[in-house]
Amino acid sequence: MKRLRFLALAWVLYPFAAFATDARDKLCAGAGKAGVDCDKGAAPLEAKITDFVNIGLFLAGALAVLALVYGGIRYVTSTGDASRIKAAKETIIYAIIGLVVTIMSYAIIRFVATAVGV
Repeated sequence: MKRLRFLALAWVLYPFAAFATDARDKLCAGAGKAGVDCDKGAAPLEAKITDFVNIGLFLAGALAVLALVYGGIRYVTSTGDASRIKAAKETIIYAIIGLVVTIMSYAIIRFVATAVGV
């Protein structure tokens, strides 16, 4: 069972390696303009903060979607029990709230970053 959990976690987290590589490639594409030395892997502080925020928001969104799926599974398997149906509906509602908060925080961060010029 532990091996199955590990494989499931690895399967979910695997795309993050691609996102990190893509972000570095995009950063290095404009290295001459931004003053980044890609050979040493150095990056401006703004780029590091932006990457950190983007990864955090992506994780929060992914967790909200997984919670939504989990709530749906709980709802389907509730077998007509009123207390289980109520708990599943609450899980779904809180997952949707989490997803909305994540999307709104992304929009706010993009707005502020654009206004500041990052």
